[in-house]
Amino acid sequence: MFEDVDNNMRFIIIIAFILWTTSRHEGSHALMAYLEGAEILELKLLPGIHEELGFYFGYVKHSGDTTWLTESAPFFSDLILVFITSLILTFKRPARFYNEILLFGFGSPIVDLIYNYQGGLWRSGTDVSDLLELLPKSLVHASFILAIVLSIVFFLYFRKRIKTTPNNV
Repeated sequence: MFEDVDNNMRFIIIIAFILWTTSRHEGSHALMAYLEGAEILELKLLPGIHEELGFYFGYVKHSGDTTWLTESAPFFSDLILVFITSLILTFKRPARFYNEILLFGFGSPIVDLIYNYQGGLWRSGTDVSDLLELLPKSLVHASFILAIVLSIVFFLYFRKRIKTTPNNV
């Protein structure tokens, strides 16, 4: 995907990818908590180590009660991003930055969904482990598996398409 990119640029792309994914994920939690009436006390978007949490990519602390919607907000934003990226690549077909759009529009949601789903299966206190306690387990599992599979299918479709369709500006 990025064969023609030098190592320094790959490093910058990886950092941007982590920051983009974390900002979207934690920002979604914060926005939904705020919409549910909670006050946002702390929003961390850079990786670090917390006394209670250990290593983290980011986190949100808020006051007040929220529903399962706050826990699941990042995963809805993942699906929205996959949908918007699909629309852009279907109707715009950009010649420039196609690989970057694939990475940030599909790769980021796929990584977010897989990382959080697998983590929720064996760690407590995660978004997914909380959703498994709040909602029917079969619904949570089916939703994540379906979202992951569909996101990967869309990614593969558009990844193949770049090689088979003429580029537009």
